[in-house]
Amino acid sequence: MNKIRVLPDSLANKIAAGEVVERPASIVKEMIENSIDAGATRIEIDIEAGGRQLIRISDNGEGMSRDDALLAFERHATSKIRTVEDLEAITTLGFRGEALASIASVAKVRLRTKTALDPAGVEIEISGGRVLSVRDIAFATGADFEIRDLFFNVPARRKFLKTDATESFHIANLVTHYALSNPRLSFTLRNNNRESIRVTPAADLRERAYQLFGEEFIGDLIEVSRELGRMAVRGFVSSPSTPRSNRDSQYFFINGRYVRDKVIGRAVSEAYRASMPAGAYPSAMLFVELPPQDVDVNVHPAKTEVRFVRATIVHDLVRDGIREAVGLARAAATPFIERRGEPDPPAPRPFVVEKEWNSGQPAVEAGTDPRPASSGPAEVDTAMSTPAPRPQPKPQPAPQPDPEQLKIVLGLQAHHQDPEPVALPEMLATETTAPLPEPYRAVHVGSRLGCLGSRATETGGSPIRPAQNLTLVADEINPLGQLHNSFIVATDRAGLLLIDQHVAHERILFEQHWQALRRRAIEVQRLLIPETIDLSPAQAAIFDQITAELEENGFEADRLSGRTVAIKALPAMLSPAAAQSLLIEILNAVDTDRHSRSHSSGISMDELRAEIAAGLACRAAVKINMPLAA
Repeated sequence: MNKIRVLPDSLANKIAAGEVVERPASIVKEMIENSIDAGATRIEIDIEAGGRQLIRISDNGEGMSRDDALLAFERHATSKIRTVEDLEAITTLGFRGEALASIASVAKVRLRTKTALDPAGVEIEISGGRVLSVRDIAFATGADFEIRDLFFNVPARRKFLKTDATESFHIANLVTHYALSNPRLSFTLRNNNRESIRVTPAADLRERAYQLFGEEFIGDLIEVSRELGRMAVRGFVSSPSTPRSNRDSQYFFINGRYVRDKVIGRAVSEAYRASMPAGAYPSAMLFVELPPQDVDVNVHPAKTEVRFVRATIVHDLVRDGIREAVGLARAAATPFIERRGEPDPPAPRPFVVEKEWNSGQPAVEAGTDPRPASSGPAEVDTAMSTPAPRPQPKPQPAPQPDPEQLKIVLGLQAHHQDPEPVALPEMLATETTAPLPEPYRAVHVGSRLGCLGSRATETGGSPIRPAQNLTLVADEINPLGQLHNSFIVATDRAGLLLIDQHVAHERILFEQHWQALRRRAIEVQRLLIPETIDLSPAQAAIFDQITAELEENGFEADRLSGRTVAIKALPAMLSPAAAQSLLIEILNAVDTDRHSRSHSSGISMDELRAEIAAGLACRAAVKINMPLAA
C-alpha cells in the first residue's frame, strides 16, 4: 500500500485555513482587499461576538457573474494573475486565490453578488466547504459576503480565539489601516449593531486622519515627502515632543498595501533616536512607493509581510525623509533672536542650607571672602575693589519641626487626604560655599518609598503593587528646605536625604486610592458640564471592555454617538483638566499590555486597577518645579 497520497480538497482547504484564517480579523482583511480590488467606493462591515458569530462585508464594486462566483470558491482560483510575469509585478491587494476556499471550509458562508451587465444576481450558500444551494436573486451591483459560525467544524481552532473584545479590537484596528490607505473610499464598521467607525470620502490623508483620530492627533503632524529615483516615501509623522508609549500609532504601507515591516520600523526608530528617549515612540503614517518588481509581497500567506530587493536603500530613504521633515519643522518653530550687547544672564545662586559644619564657624554669604576682616585698610585691585566682608552674626539653631508635620511633608502618612501642596517648616535662607563633610552623603529616598516613577510594566518589571507598610521612622528625619522647587532636602542619622517631592506624594496617593478601592469607598466628584473626548477605533473597543472597572475606580463615562465619550464624574483627587489625558493613558496602557502578551488575553484585572491607581496618583501628586508653602 502506498504511503504517499493526495489530500482531498476539503482537508487541504482546512490546512490552508490555518495559515490564512488566523482569527476573524484575517477574514475581514481578505474581504476588504477583494472589495478594493473590485473598485468599490463604499465598504460596510458588520460583526457580532468579535466576528466568531457573524462577519458581513458589503460593497458596491463591480461584482461577479454566476460562473465566476462559483469558481471563486475553488482553491487557487483568481482573476489577478495569469502568468509568472504577473506574479513578479503584482499591483492588486489579493492574488493568491486561497482566501475564499479556506474561509468556506471552516465557516458557513453566503455570497450574494451581481455585475452591472447581468439581469439578476446570484446567491451561493456553502457550509464547511460543501455547496448547499445556488439560486438567482434580485440584488444591486456589488457583493455581500456573510460568514457565520467561524471554526464551527474545527473546535480545536475555535478555542484559541480570544475574548470578543480582543477580537473586535483587532478588526477595528484593521479597518483603521485600510481606511487610512484609501482616503477616497467610505468605510463603516458596526460591532453588535453599534457603529464603531464611519468615515466618508476624504480629500487626502490628513483629512482621513482627522476623521479617525480627531483634531488632537493631527495637531502636530509633520509632513514627510522624499523621492529617490523611482522610490518615494510620503505621509506624516508626529513631533518628537509628543511621544507615545507603544507603536500602535505607526501605520506602514507598501504600494498601498498595509504591512508589518521591520525595515521601515527600524528606520523610524533611527530617525528619532537623538530626539526621543528609549521606550518612547512617534506616530507615523508612511506610504512607501517603489516599482512592483522591487518588492516581494508573496512571502507570507496573509500578505502582511514583504521582502525588498534593496532593503538598505528603502531604510535610508525612510530614515532620511523623516529626519529632514522633523528638522525643517523644528527650525520653522524656533524663532531667531539676535542678541546685541545683551549681558549674559546671571548664574543661578547655589542652594546650600545654613549649618554649622565640623569647623564650628558660622556660615558666610556666597561670593564673600571667608577670611577674618582686617582692622587695617583693605587692599585695592587695579581693576576693581572688593569691600571688606561684614561681620556675620552667629546663626540661630534651626527650628525643629513637629514629627507629625514632617510625616505629611514626606507624604508618608496613609491617612493624609489633602492633595494640595503641603506646608514645609520655615526654610533657612543663608547660603554657604563650605564643603559638606563626609557623613553628609546625598541619597535618593525614592528606593525607600518604593515610588512609582514610571510603570514597572513598561520597563519589563513586575506590575505595581501596594506596599505592605509605607510608614517610615520620620522622627529621625529633619527637613531642611526645598531644592529647585522639586526636591525636599532633609537629614537623618545616615546622612543627607534628597527626596523627590512628586514621587513621594505619588506613592502615598497610590496607597490611599488602593485602600479605598478595597473598601469600596472611592470619593467621587460629579462634573457640572461633562468632559467629552473622541477616541480612536481601537481605544473605543478597549473602553467598552473596561467600562465596569473604570466605574469601580470613580469614573462615570458613557459612549455617545460614534466614538465620543462623555466623562460625567471622576475620582475626587483628580483635577477635571486631567481627566481626558488620564483616560487616554489608561486605554493606551491596556492596548500596550494586550500587544505584549502573545499567549494571554491581555492585562489582568489587578494590573488594570494598579494602572488606574498609578495614573490617578501621578496626576494628583505635587509636581516638580512647584514651590511648597513655607
